[in-house]
Amino acid sequence: MEPSSKWKEITARAGYSAKTVMYVMLGVFILTSVFTALNREKASQSNVFITLKEQPLGQIFLGILVLGLACYACWRWLQIFITDKSDDDSLFIHVINKLFFCISGAFYFVAAYAGGKTLLEVQSSSSSQGSGKKVSEFLMQYEWGLLLVAAIGLCIIIFAVVQFKHAYTADFLKKFSLHALNQRIRKSVKITGRLGYTARGVVYSLVGGFFILAAVLSNPSQAGGLQKALETLMKQPFGPYLIAAVGAGFIMFGLYCALEAKYRKVD
Repeated sequence: MEPSSKWKEITARAGYSAKTVMYVMLGVFILTSVFTALNREKASQSNVFITLKEQPLGQIFLGILVLGLACYACWRWLQIFITDKSDDDSLFIHVINKLFFCISGAFYFVAAYAGGKTLLEVQSSSSSQGSGKKVSEFLMQYEWGLLLVAAIGLCIIIFAVVQFKHAYTADFLKKFSLHALNQRIRKSVKITGRLGYTARGVVYSLVGGFFILAAVLSNPSQAGGLQKALETLMKQPFGPYLIAAVGAGFIMFGLYCALEAKYRKVD
């Protein structure tokens, strides 16, 4: 393997390993939130970093996680340049995919930055719900703000639809060399991927809806993230079971990321 290819593989696999830690811990927090509203407040990215830091050797583990998230951001940006157009995709879909790689990389770079601030003990009061509200408040100061908030919500809902599409079609299996995997691993990839993408689709659908509702009502407090999505689910019939299902789905997605870290094609 050429040195450049080796570094690509290391960067990608480190990134997927970091996603494993993030989603498994978020899933555990979501599951425990079934029992108390206080635990529901822990279901955020920032509390993943804080909880990890509080463990024995936590600073070392958090530092590794931050490095892994930064690697995943770099891997996403690298995919912009190394991903060729498929014969089955139109030019429009190809451009959209590259735009998604760019946004995804930016998202995980921000996550790595937030983890780095926690590691360096820089205080931050933002939460997943508060950050959504703050984004809406900032944008709504401008004349075009309502349209942009609605556009953000629409983009998030489109992303949620893509998650459901992955879950339904299991097209994520194309990322693996299935012929090189035994039947047990292939089945694990398919099950964890479908459950994980479904859980992500549910959460992103709610978050996108919150942004659109905030734009329609001209009320930034309507926007929110994961915590508000959990609060909304809790108010539904069988709410605790719905939250438990989402938590289990996030854990499954974390395990799917672990399988990606080990078996995904990265060439």
